[in-house]
Amino acid sequence: MADQKYFYQDGYSAQEEKKLKRYEEWAQKSLEEVKEGVIDGSLNEEQYGAFSIEFWKDESLIWSCLKAEHDIEIVFNHVRKFLWRDKEFVLGAMSEKWYYPMTSIEFQDQEFNYFEYIHESLKNDEDVVSAFSKLKNLESS
Repeated sequence: MADQKYFYQDGYSAQEEKKLKRYEEWAQKSLEEVKEGVIDGSLNEEQYGAFSIEFWKDESLIWSCLKAEHDIEIVFNHVRKFLWRDKEFVLGAMSEKWYYPMTSIEFQDQEFNYFEYIHESLKNDEDVVSAFSKLKNLESS
């Protein structure tokens, strides 16, 4: 169905062409190049699908995206599922320095639920529950 979108067109629009070129630019990059792109601002959430999904195992990529203030939901949706079973990763992700209602004016009034991402095995962990309570207290103060 998506292929039929261009059936009556002579090609891609200039905007679509530009987007495709930017996407292709990141397709063959190494993990280090991708991290550098995040840090220097030349890579954003639109190019996430261009590079290997295996890169989303690397916590330093995830922290780089969060430091660059990429959309937290988009970042967390790309994180490999097994990391959400890792207690250290989960606690790091729940750090108040990434907590959007506190760090981003744009997201101050939005609900963000870490429990949508965290694996069931950690949802009742006392450290995770404590970290979640701490974030809730920050939000209400």
